[in-house]
Amino acid sequence: MGSNFLVCDHERDLEMPRNARDWLPPEHLCWKVLEVVGELDLSAFERSYRADGQGGAAYPPANLVGLLLYCYSKGMRSSRQIERACWDDVGCRVITGNRPVDHSTVARFVRRHREALKALFVQVLALCGQRGLVNLSAVAIDGSPMEANASRGSNQRLQRLEEAISRCQVEIHELMEGARAQRRGRGR
Repeated sequence: MGSNFLVCDHERDLEMPRNARDWLPPEHLCWKVLEVVGELDLSAFERSYRADGQGGAAYPPANLVGLLLYCYSKGMRSSRQIERACWDDVGCRVITGNRPVDHSTVARFVRRHREALKALFVQVLALCGQRGLVNLSAVAIDGSPMEANASRGSNQRLQRLEEAISRCQVEIHELMEGARAQRRGRGR
């Protein structure tokens, strides 16, 4: 009796579903990222593009922000890694509408929108806090350039840390309220 293998013909056309929703299960990370990006205020990104339709077509900021969030969450930080993922990773293909993004576009977007991306961190953090995904009393920013001094006198006391956390919580609460008001305003 012969072996019973599935037929894998690499020379025929692949039968991919026409709807990208059928490419990955609903709980896949790319769908979560797209959902979150849909709730973010991206006006800081959009304002930097020409409104008259002139010039070369650009990738929508929502797509590139989604691509960055998705890739960063998977540990891909290099623009060249992200470019490769746009070819190899189905989640990236879904986020970009099956339009591969080259590394120069990724690098220019990050350089051009550095401040807006930093502000986006607070929005994402507020959104995660609103959904109960993070405890906002214990947030650490990794990889940020900060002055450091290891002397005992430069260490912060518990009261000062609690005050800093309270200020951050107030700021996040205000951002969340502003986002809710914006959503209510759009619904009218």
